[in-house]
Amino acid sequence: MNRYRIILILMALSLFLLSAGCIQEQGTANVTVSTPVPTQETMPGVLDRVTGETRAALDSLNATVADAAMKLGSTGISGPEADAVLVKLPADNPAIVNVITYDPNGTVLAAEPASAQILIGKNLFEHEIVRSTLKTEEPAMSEVIALAEGGEGSVLAYPVFSSDGNFTGVVSIAFSPYELIAPLTEKAMEDTPFTFTVAQTGGLLLYHANPDLVGKQTFNESAFAGFPEILDLARQYSANRTGYETFPFYSVQSGKIVQKETYWDTVGLHGTEWRVLVIGEM
Repeated sequence: MNRYRIILILMALSLFLLSAGCIQEQGTANVTVSTPVPTQETMPGVLDRVTGETRAALDSLNATVADAAMKLGSTGISGPEADAVLVKLPADNPAIVNVITYDPNGTVLAAEPASAQILIGKNLFEHEIVRSTLKTEEPAMSEVIALAEGGEGSVLAYPVFSSDGNFTGVVSIAFSPYELIAPLTEKAMEDTPFTFTVAQTGGLLLYHANPDLVGKQTFNESAFAGFPEILDLARQYSANRTGYETFPFYSVQSGKIVQKETYWDTVGLHGTEWRVLVIGEM
C-alpha cells in the first residue's frame, strides 16, 4: 500500500510540475513586446508640443518687454530708475542680447548690459524696425538682422507711453532665436527619434540639428545644392503655414543619404512668423 501511495504522490508531483511549466511558458508567451508606433502617427503630436513650447517662449519674451514698457512709462526711458528696469531683462533671460531705449527721433538714451552702452547717443533711425515702431507706435518683431553693436539677432520693440498717454519712445530688446529655441528642441530630441529645424519664412535657419547650418540661408547654402527637394521644401514651408513633405538628406546617425519626412507648423509674433519642422527618417 505504501508503494502505491508513493507512486500516486510522485505522479501528482509530476503533473504539478508539468502544469507549472505550462503556466510559465504560457505567461512568457503572453508577454507583450513594445512595438514602436509608426513615425507618421507620432510626429504630429511631437510637433504640436514643440510648437506650443516655442510659442510660449516667444509669448513670455513679449510679456517681459511689454511689462518693461509699462514700467518705463512711469520712470521715464532714461536715468537711474530706467536703468534699474532695463538691467533685469538680460539678467533674467539668456536669450536676450541687450535692451535699449530710444526717443521719438531714434536716438538711444539707455542700454544694458554694460557692453551695449556704446549705443547710447547713437541714432538708429536707419534701421527698418526702428522707423516702423516710431511711425506706428505699435509693438513689432523683426526677422534676424545685423545689430547696431555688431552680430545678428532678432529685435522685439515696444512703444512707451507716459502716464498721461504721451508717446515718449521705445524699449527694444535684441535676442538670439537660437538661444530661445535650442533648449526646447534639444529636450524633445532626447525624448524622441526625431530632429527639428526652425526657419524664417524666407529660408534662414534659426535652429538646425547640425549646428554648422544655424544662421545659413537655405536657398544659398552649398550643403543643400545637391538636394533640390530641400529647396522645394523651403519654398513649400515659406508659402504655407502648415504642411507635410518628404525629401532625401544625410542621416544624423549614419551620415548616409536617407529618405526623410517632415511636418511643420507656425509660431509668430507681431506679424513675423517662424516655421517649426519635426523631421524623421522613413
